[in-house]
Amino acid sequence: MVAEPDRVRILHDDEGAPELPIVEYGGRAWVVVWPGLGAHLRSIHHMSLEPGGRTVEMEHPMESAYYAMSGSVTASDNSFDRRLDLPTGAMAHIGQDTRYVFEAGPDGAELIGGPCPADERLYSHLEYERRPDPPQPAGGRRLAARGVRIFHRDQPTAMVPMIARDARLIVWAGVGAYTANMNYVDMQAGERNKDHVHVESEDTIYILDGKGSIEDLTNDLRLEFEAGDVVHVPVGIWHAVSGDRDDHIESVGGPCPADWNMLRIAGLMPDGPLGQEQE
Repeated sequence: MVAEPDRVRILHDDEGAPELPIVEYGGRAWVVVWPGLGAHLRSIHHMSLEPGGRTVEMEHPMESAYYAMSGSVTASDNSFDRRLDLPTGAMAHIGQDTRYVFEAGPDGAELIGGPCPADERLYSHLEYERRPDPPQPAGGRRLAARGVRIFHRDQPTAMVPMIARDARLIVWAGVGAYTANMNYVDMQAGERNKDHVHVESEDTIYILDGKGSIEDLTNDLRLEFEAGDVVHVPVGIWHAVSGDRDDHIESVGGPCPADWNMLRIAGLMPDGPLGQEQE
């Protein structure tokens, strides 16, 4: 595949996409956002689990974030011998070097998410243009704690009006998630966020419901999207999302790694350098 990392692209959550061997039984998984499409700082995989379906045990040297779109899931944190519930609307943040398994409840489950940055080992069976060393944030990096933590879209710890009136930070730097972020946004018809750019982050927005458009201001493009699409914004591209199609836009996603400069502008992080790497 030939990646096009220099402009905004609209991807689609397509069941015909390459599969991932991460479901042990009772379902399947496929790639949505991955290095084969030019995304390196965020990955999104779709796991469709039948009742009782289960993933293999996974472990990554980076953080991961997942969103439960439907059904219910048990997240087994095998590094700490814990089992945690992940109901519809919940998000799981998984620290690096944590062994974990997802198992669907009696109604099955649909999960989206994955490691951030992408774990290249997951795609060893696929052919694509490899870049083994993703760029590292210039300001240094922090290490998230190991283990699985559960959050919910209805219990945000911060709101960001510059994104939308209902823009909720759920899995973000304020709760100790530094490379794998997951926000929830319900932008109403007629809203538009401010022109902005992420100088060290890829912005990825999974559209759960509704429709709208995004302006790629760097390349003078306007692209439309709807439910089931994923908007991918490469590092350094100026852009703005707009509810200009007489509908709301319900989405999850956000910049990976955390955009510290934007968080400071929003008054959510103190001024000053990111600091030294922490264990």
